[in-house]
Amino acid sequence: MDRSRLGPVLVASAVLLTGIGVLWASTLIHVSPAYARIGPTVFPRIVGAALAVLGVLLLVNAFAGRWQCEATDAEEPPLDLVPLAWVAGGLVLNLLLIAQIGFILSSTLMYLLVAKGFGARRIWLAALVGFILALVAYFGFAQLLGLRMGDGLIEDLF
Repeated sequence: MDRSRLGPVLVASAVLLTGIGVLWASTLIHVSPAYARIGPTVFPRIVGAALAVLGVLLLVNAFAGRWQCEATDAEEPPLDLVPLAWVAGGLVLNLLLIAQIGFILSSTLMYLLVAKGFGARRIWLAALVGFILALVAYFGFAQLLGLRMGDGLIEDLF
């Protein structure tokens, strides 16, 4: 296999393995006998099967050399890692801070960093929009679905 096919083969393999992993993990979900046919495992199994099928199809195309994408095109400019770092940093910080400062503030920070990665110039506006969206999401889950997504500096006020 030549080097130009290695990246697509790795991506296709990752998609296939993710699908297999989701299918396997869905077998670990406890299903109450109260569910007749549709239970908590239906959606994960559909997603896992779809990922596995897509992974196989991608793998076939990758080995055949028919998978054309920007990553395999020598004329494409290289990936700009700075915006990617802003987005990845936002996701990682959200994961690390959600337990300490709560859903609303950590989601606001994530939105702010992702917006910066996508080129937002008015950071204060991105922070405001992120805060409003996080607030609506939090109270939507808390009030409409009865799910409290943890405690935090702002969540504890209500």
